[in-house]
Amino acid sequence: MLTFNDLLTLQGVDPRQVRLVRHQDRRLRAGRLYEAWHNDRETFENYQSAQVRDVFPIDAFLASFIVTDAGKTVFVGMYSVGSVGSCPPGTTDALLNSDVSGQFKYDLQLLDVLSEYRDKLAIEWGPGTRVWVQQAANQAKPVIELAEQYEPKFPGFRRFIRLVDDVPTLPSGWQQVLRSVKGVYLLVDVETGQQYVGSAKGEDSLLGRWMDYATDGHGGNLALKEATKMGRPTYQVSVLEVVDENTPDETIEQTESYWKGKLLSREFGLNLG
Repeated sequence: MLTFNDLLTLQGVDPRQVRLVRHQDRRLRAGRLYEAWHNDRETFENYQSAQVRDVFPIDAFLASFIVTDAGKTVFVGMYSVGSVGSCPPGTTDALLNSDVSGQFKYDLQLLDVLSEYRDKLAIEWGPGTRVWVQQAANQAKPVIELAEQYEPKFPGFRRFIRLVDDVPTLPSGWQQVLRSVKGVYLLVDVETGQQYVGSAKGEDSLLGRWMDYATDGHGGNLALKEATKMGRPTYQVSVLEVVDENTPDETIEQTESYWKGKLLSREFGLNLG
């Protein structure tokens, strides 16, 4: 049985110098860390380098793994630990949207070691999932799978639900799917429950329209602009109906109007017309 330590040894790395790090944060939805690593690497790196406790030894190597939304523990890189300081006042973790001022801040450098296995290798971590930093020499983790990549499968339009602010970090394959179709979608303010029905007819279709909301919170819509005056709302986005890319804009607008009437989003929601 091939173990991760076997791969380290083949690369000339002593497992006694390596800490295995398994990232799975219950404060975030399943798969969110993997999406950040895949599409917004800087945000993930900042998350990994800031820690509440002093957990990474100086001059050690870190073998970093992320748990995907399918529950696989996937290798994402080898790092060296150069030094440790503290996060300056006012430092915010973009993933957690929380202040990390004063936490331990590590200088982590991504290495070329085992780079060919990033996003391709999965290990069996074992039952001790609460111990998320472990000494490699004491843990011969079995390699259970090698694949081209571990991007999760698109759930389908009926099941797709995400926060608007997560749209820019969706897996690239998901973004391609959403870029390829037009349709009618629903925004819901997660605090008030108010709904907004919109349609995507532009060049980038659903993805392009949602990226507009992720950028400024309103996408140029007058009612949504008004809602941002009291602070930017948090919207959940889902798909109500998709249409063929050759569907005329007029037909899409009629479908949008149908959904507004069905959901009463003009009378009780954020649609003005």
